[in-house]
Amino acid sequence: MKFSEWMQDQDVAGSFTGPLGEAEVRDLTCDSREAGPGWAFVALRGERKDGAEYVPAALAAGASAILADRDLDLPAGVPFARLGDGRRSMARLSRRLYREPDLELALIGVTGTNGKTTTTTLVRQLLRLSGRGCGLVGGVVLAAGDREQPAQLTTPESPVFYRWLRAAADAGDVAAAAEVSSHSLVLGRALGARFRVGLFTNLTQDHLDFHHDMETYFQAKRLLFEQCERRLANADDPYGRRLLEGGGFRSYSLEGPADYRIAELELSPTGTRFRLETPAGAWPVRSPLLGRFNAYNLLAALAALAEAGFPLEPLLAAVPGITGAPGRLDRVDCGQPFGVLVDYAHTPDALDKLLAEGQRLLAPGGRLHVLFGCGGSRDRSKRPVMAAAVAAGAHVIWHTSDNTRWEEPEPILDDGAAGIPEAIRNDPARYHRIADRALAVAAAVADCRPGDLLLLAGKGHEPYQDVMGVKHPYSDRAAVEAALQSRPIPRPWAGEVCR
Repeated sequence: MKFSEWMQDQDVAGSFTGPLGEAEVRDLTCDSREAGPGWAFVALRGERKDGAEYVPAALAAGASAILADRDLDLPAGVPFARLGDGRRSMARLSRRLYREPDLELALIGVTGTNGKTTTTTLVRQLLRLSGRGCGLVGGVVLAAGDREQPAQLTTPESPVFYRWLRAAADAGDVAAAAEVSSHSLVLGRALGARFRVGLFTNLTQDHLDFHHDMETYFQAKRLLFEQCERRLANADDPYGRRLLEGGGFRSYSLEGPADYRIAELELSPTGTRFRLETPAGAWPVRSPLLGRFNAYNLLAALAALAEAGFPLEPLLAAVPGITGAPGRLDRVDCGQPFGVLVDYAHTPDALDKLLAEGQRLLAPGGRLHVLFGCGGSRDRSKRPVMAAAVAAGAHVIWHTSDNTRWEEPEPILDDGAAGIPEAIRNDPARYHRIADRALAVAAAVADCRPGDLLLLAGKGHEPYQDVMGVKHPYSDRAAVEAALQSRPIPRPWAGEVCR
C-alpha cells in the first residue's frame, strides 16, 4: 500500500504528497528487530524503553517509513507520520494496512481473569477437529491455518494482532479466537476490530498494579463488548451477572438457569461427563479434560461457537479429541506412583479452583502438595491472599519463586508468607520455603509418596524465569521430569519415557 493512501483520513500529521507518499508499505511493527524493506516502524514511548532509540536500527534494516507519537529528527527522504493518539492511531493504521481481516472471519474475543487461554484454544481445536480452519491470537500461541508460533503477550500489540488475523483469513480459516486482556483494551491493541462474539469468563483480583481497583479493572473488561455483535457472560460470576443485568448478553452457567448450561456434571480422574443444554437442544457430552473449571471452559467455547453461527452437532463430535491448552492442568506422567499436574494458576481465585480440583482428584489417603510463588513487580496485595488460598487446601506447601522480575525473591516470599498461618509456617512437614524454583521442584518430587498429588502452580506453559529483565530457560515440566529421572522409582515404573 502506498504511504499516502495508507495515511488518508487517519489521525496523523505529516506531508504525504510527492515522492515520500509513493513509498510502498506492506507490514507494520513496533519492534525494530522485525523491520526491513517494506516495513514501517512505529516508535512509541514505553514504560521502560523509548522506541525512538531504535529508529536508527530500523532504518539500517531497510524500513520504508517511520511513525511516532511525537516529531523526530530523521534523515531527509524518510517518510514520516506523527500519530495523533499513540497506540490507538497505530491500531487503526494496522487494521487498514492488513485490509480489515476481522471482517473476513468469525472473530471470537474472550476476556476475563481466568480461562481465556483454554477457552480460545478449545474454540480453535473444536473447529479444526470438525473440519474448519480457525486462527488464534492467544497468550501461548499465535496461529493461522497450520502455522503456529509462540506468543509473547496475552494480547499482542495491534500490528501483530491484525497481521495474524490477516494470515488466518489468507490461510482460509473461517474463524479466529482471540484472548483480549484488560491491558490491551485500555491500550487499544484490538481497537477497531469487529468481533462476531465477545465472551466474559470471570473477574477476580489481578493486575491491580495497573488498574488500581476492581471497579476500574471491570470497566476495562467491559470495553470489549462495545466492539461485539453478540455477547456472552458467565452467570455464575458476580461481575458476569452485572453484565447480564444490563441486557444484550446471553448467559452460560454450571450452577443455575442460563441460555447455555451444564447439567448432571460428573468429574473423574480420567475425564468429565455432562449434559449440555442450549437454546437449540440438549446433548450428552464426554470430555477428556479434567476438572470443573475445564467444564466451564468447554461450555464457554461451545456457547461462543454456537453464538457465532456454527452448528453444535459436528463440534460435539469433536470433543473427544480435544487436549486443552498447554500448561493448564497438564499431567506429567513418567510412570511414577503419584500424580503431578502443571497449571498456570497465579491468582487467588485460580488457586482456589486448582486446589478444589486437586482435592477431587486426590487418591484416598494421599497428600495434596502445592508448589507456588508470587510474581515480582506486580500487585503486591494479592501475594498473601494467594498464599492463604494454598494454605487452606494443601497438606504440604512448597513456597518458592515465580517470575521475580525486578524484585529480589526473599521480600516476595515474605509478602506471601504473611498469608499463611504461623502454625503451618512452623511445621517443617507442611511448609517448605525454597527460593530457587528448580530446587523446590526437586524437593517436592522427592517428598511425594504413592497416592500423593503434586500441583505446580503459576508457570504453566512458560519456558522461562524472568529475573531482572532476563528470561532464563526454565519449565516446571522439565524440572519435574529431571527430578523423576534421577529419583529411584520402584518397578514397573523405572525406565519409562515421560509423556
